Amino acid sequence: MLFHFWEYFLYFLYKEDQHSIHSPYFFKLYQDLKAFLTNNKKGKKEIELQRKKFLSSKEQILRKDYGAGSRWSKGEKQKVATIAKSATSPIKSSLLFQFLCKLTPANTVLDLGTSLGINTAYLSSVTKGDLYTFEGDPALAHLAGANLNFCPNVNKVVGNIDNTLGKVLEGIEWVDFVLIDANHRYQPTLDYFNAIAPKIHKESIVVIGDIHWSKEMKQAWEEIKDMPSVSSTIDFFDCGVLFFNNYGNKENYILAL
Repeated sequence: MLFHFWEYFLYFLYKEDQHSIHSPYFFKLYQDLKAFLTNNKKGKKEIELQRKKFLSSKEQILRKDYGAGSRWSKGEKQKVATIAKSATSPIKSSLLFQFLCKLTPANTVLDLGTSLGINTAYLSSVTKGDLYTFEGDPALAHLAGANLNFCPNVNKVVGNIDNTLGKVLEGIEWVDFVLIDANHRYQPTLDYFNAIAPKIHKESIVVIGDIHWSKEMKQAWEEIKDMPSVSSTIDFFDCGVLFFNNYGNKENYILAL
């Protein structure tokens, strides 16, 4: 927890404003993003209604988790409302993912970490082809499934992502947008990115969640953003965004939403 607070302090010190963005492409992207967030600040009505249902739910489920940071013991029940409060992205983050997805061809989209399906639903609304959403916890996948019934382009993949991701990737030629928000550990994060990397093209965008959550996640983020295939990055603190097209010199921006 102290690490996370320290990272936010550093982020607050180093974050830039729009006047620090020299690239015309990223200047316009940031301007468009801020306008999009302002114009859609209440989110998508039907998705936010489902979020409210989760937040008010009295249901409890048995959790099974493959990632880091669990606050429950094996076999312990957890309230759906608690999960909705602590493990789902705020509206602004969901809108960010949706906006970034729209910048890509959005024909093939991967969502690693379905949770309750809130981000999945936002991504589904702008996905032109197939969206594959991965969840390791069967109970969470079941809840998300009810939320995603109105999203015909969503393919739900249940099971340990270490085992399921490779099988799905075998049947995919290219990946346009990826949200990696699953196992918040160093090695799995690197493994997921390296598995996806051969399917990435110049117009792809990859988002990695919780890059400042722990020393492990920060290390994974630093190593991935320095890879030769990555042309530029944006650090929004809660997530990092990877670009692969050559928009000039490689830039690593630190920006606020």
